[in-house]
Amino acid sequence: MRSRTLTLLALAAAFTLVACDDGESADAPDARIPDVGSPGEATYTIRFAGQFGDAPAACGTPFSDIGTAGTTVELLDFRMYVNGLTLLTADGGEVPLALEQDGMWQHEGVALLDFEDGSAGCAETGNSALRDVVVGTAPAGDYVGLRFGLGVPEALNHADTTLAPAPLNVGSLFWVWQSGYKFLRLDLSNENEAPNDKWFVHLGSGGCESADPTTAPAVACARPNRPTVTLAEFDPEADTIVVDAAALLVDADVSVNTPMTPPGCMSNPVDVDECPAVFDGFGLSWDDGGCVDGCAGQAFFRVAGGE
Repeated sequence: MRSRTLTLLALAAAFTLVACDDGESADAPDARIPDVGSPGEATYTIRFAGQFGDAPAACGTPFSDIGTAGTTVELLDFRMYVNGLTLLTADGGEVPLALEQDGMWQHEGVALLDFEDGSAGCAETGNSALRDVVVGTAPAGDYVGLRFGLGVPEALNHADTTLAPAPLNVGSLFWVWQSGYKFLRLDLSNENEAPNDKWFVHLGSGGCESADPTTAPAVACARPNRPTVTLAEFDPEADTIVVDAAALLVDADVSVNTPMTPPGCMSNPVDVDECPAVFDGFGLSWDDGGCVDGCAGQAFFRVAGGE
C-alpha cells in the first residue's frame, strides 16, 4: 500500500511540472499581453461635420448669402466618399489608418460620409441614415496631422453597384461604369422658379474612354478629379474636420446655370461657367483635373479644434 501511495504522489508531482512547463514559467506574464511601452494598436475615430459656414448642414433649413450672388439655398443632398486616410507625425512620418470593415459605411480603404437625413427636400434622393465619422486602427502614437483623398480610388471606381459591397452599392452616387462614382454629391435648391431652382455639385472623374457607357475603361480616366487634402495641424483624438459647403461655393454663382446643360457643376467640360470656381475650392485644376500645388488651396475642409 505504501508503495502504491508513493507512486501516486510521484505521478501527481510529474503532472504538476508538465502543466507548468508549456514554454513559460508558472509566474511568467501572459504572452498575449504586449510588454509595457510597446506601441500596440489604437482605434481612432476621425470626426467630420457637414456645414454651411458655422451652421450645421441640415435638410429643410435655408442658408443665406451663398456664393457670389448671396443666394439663399436649401440642402437636397450632401454625401461623399473619402479614402486613403493617413495619420501624420511631427517628424514627417505617415501612418495609414486601417479602416474598420463594418459592412455598411467602410470597405477596404474607402468610407462614405452622409450629412443628409432624408427629410424635407432631401427625401427625393436621400435616406434617414447619417454618418459623420471614419473609424480605423493604427499604432498608438502622437499624431499631429491627417491626409486623405476625396473620392473613390481608380481601382474601385468602375464597379457594378448592384454587385459591389457597401458603401459602394449606392446607386445615387454612381453615374455609369465608364465614368464611375460621384465622389461628392452636393445638391441645392435656390430661389429661382422651377425648373431652374436647382444647383448641384457632382464631383467625379472625367475623360474616361471605353467602348460604351456601360463598359469600364481599360486605362485611368484622363481627368482624375480627386482632391488630396492635407491637414497639417489635426489632433485625431480631439479635433473635427469641417466640410464647409459655403466655403467651397464662395466664388461660384449658384443662382444661374448655362442653358441646355445640367444644373450646376457636374465635372463636365460643358460646365465652363459653373465648374472652374468650384474646382478652385477643391484645389483642383479645371484644365486637367489634377491637384494644383498638392491641392493646397482647397477650401472645402478645415479643422475645428476640440474643447
